[in-house]
Amino acid sequence: MNAISERRPTRDEPPEFSPARISDRKGDPTKKAEDRVIGANVEFYRQIADKYESYEAYLFDKVLQKSLEDDLDKIGSYFAALGRAPSCLECGGGTGNLTLKMCARGWDVTVVDISEHMLDLLKEKALMRGYSPALVRSSIERFLEATDESFDLVAFSSVLHHLYSYASVVEQAASHVRPGGLFYSNWDPTIPRNRFWARVINSIDIAAAKFMLDPGDFLPGIWRRTRKLFRRHDSQFARPVVWAGDLAEYHAKTGVDDAQIVRLLQARGFAVIEHQRFAVGRTAGLRFVNERLRLLESFKIIARRNGEEIQGTKSSAGPQLECEPLQHP
Repeated sequence: MNAISERRPTRDEPPEFSPARISDRKGDPTKKAEDRVIGANVEFYRQIADKYESYEAYLFDKVLQKSLEDDLDKIGSYFAALGRAPSCLECGGGTGNLTLKMCARGWDVTVVDISEHMLDLLKEKALMRGYSPALVRSSIERFLEATDESFDLVAFSSVLHHLYSYASVVEQAASHVRPGGLFYSNWDPTIPRNRFWARVINSIDIAAAKFMLDPGDFLPGIWRRTRKLFRRHDSQFARPVVWAGDLAEYHAKTGVDDAQIVRLLQARGFAVIEHQRFAVGRTAGLRFVNERLRLLESFKIIARRNGEEIQGTKSSAGPQLECEPLQHP
């Protein structure tokens, strides 16, 4: 296929914020909150899409990129005996950090993302490389609710903390993994061990990254934080909301419960292949400090669904990060 496939909602799947969709969900407070977070993500990435790749360190840091390549090598080893290209779903593909690496391996990739701006950037990069992933503009929640497709791999990369209810999305995603297939999630923050000091380090980290990587937003960022000190909490979210990012990165400060995700996967017949936590930082200096303090951590999980096993030999290569491996029964 020479052109990128772009799948659009069918007549039976009204667009995200159409009157039909809103009417169906009007009486459900949880769905209303979810829709607000989805809408905030649309606006957030409309504002930052063009500078996204110059600000998020994991997109250009050589060590972090090598870690991602190693993870895909390990995942790919389970596909060795398939006899066909594995079918992969990336939830929240963004500008293609993970997508393009999967395409380079010859995998059949479907990408779902709520941001038209991010998908446009991904489409341009894919065309330049001769790749043809299927692009779907939809929220992850609505796509997983509507599709009856199953995949050899369902992947998330720095996505779960953007979702209002990441646990329900993980449950939905797990149901779309074929027997013997894999679930992969990486680069989401864990629940802080010390909330106060984690907030202090995170604030310093953001300020340093803004000053070094996005100086045009340094002073506006300080102004947004100052305004939040005097803004009343939003009654629906119990937090001050000054701009789209305050809802779009919904769990960025409170973290994602990776132990809960592991339990959810195990309850649905998945065996954990790898579960690690690792120190993070947007700048090299802060990451160096945090590798000793471990106040800010992200996690990755690779899990395989039980059933007819996809044969393969595990890769011996591992990420060159200071990781904390976690044991599971």
